[in-house]
Amino acid sequence: MRHTIFSTLSIICLLLTVLMFGYDSTKWYGRFFKFLYDISMFMPFILGGIGIVSALLGIKGEYRFILVVLHSFLLLLFLVVVIKVLYGFS
Repeated sequence: MRHTIFSTLSIICLLLTVLMFGYDSTKWYGRFFKFLYDISMFMPFILGGIGIVSALLGIKGEYRFILVVLHSFLLLLFLVVVIKVLYGFS
């Protein structure tokens, strides 16, 4: 039962992170993601870290591998975006 809860938490964090990447303030979900970005610009990294840790504690096998790989890919994608934003578009 505990493994299922951690895997579900990891999937929720993954969905939030994916939706934060495609954030559009004019859509119906814009206020929620604006709130998350107002908390911290690094919220996708926090969600990704929570997602990876909960995936490692979750269901073993293919699910764990897929969740960790997807979270890692999104973290690298956000890292590229944040570095580009902080150091300029050159």
